[in-house]
Amino acid sequence: MPAPPFGTASAYTDSFPSPPPRQVTISSETCFNLSLFKDMLKQYRRLDDQIITRLNRAQAQLRDTTRHASSPPSTASSSSWWHSSASSSSSSNNANDAMCLQIWDEIMSGWAHRQTMLSYCITAVDRSVLEKKPVEENVQFVPFSRYGQEVGMERERGWKEEEVMADQLRNEEAIEAIIRKRTLDAFKSRCQYFALPAPGSAAREWWDLAESGRAGRGPDLP
Repeated sequence: MPAPPFGTASAYTDSFPSPPPRQVTISSETCFNLSLFKDMLKQYRRLDDQIITRLNRAQAQLRDTTRHASSPPSTASSSSWWHSSASSSSSSNNANDAMCLQIWDEIMSGWAHRQTMLSYCITAVDRSVLEKKPVEENVQFVPFSRYGQEVGMERERGWKEEEVMADQLRNEEAIEAIIRKRTLDAFKSRCQYFALPAPGSAAREWWDLAESGRAGRGPDLP
């Protein structure tokens, strides 16, 4: 199974104090190193963790821009300033819509990347468990053979540990669903007039998945 590339620069520019990772390629070895895997997830979840801060900052910048644009110059006539102010208000609404759309695209991109990572690792660990897990009718232990007992115990310990790892990965998938729901609720509270993605689109499927709070994978993004 080829390892998927993971990570984009654009989605994390405002979240990482250092330059964001351009592309990280994970392998099955990454999946079996659970502490490393969780650290990578934590890093890429920072966009969601800071969503309120990002939205507040973006909207504050828009308000400052609008206030500056709508302030009447001392030499302007009342009529020309009124038309300028109305135009500025319209531009502000358009800028707010564009800001919300950009942040939504970045949120959705982050969800898709993390879910790709989770799905890849869950599949890799499940496959390893199936390959190692003994089939009952084929398991034979040599009586009174210390070597046979040690090999059997070692094999059992290996697949059982990986089975626990698979459960932990699925738990991370459940956590991911909670994070998506929380992030979407925060986004809707700040972008109340955001137009829902078109029904049947990949964006709408991600929106509906997040809103439902269900674990699982949304569609691939173009």
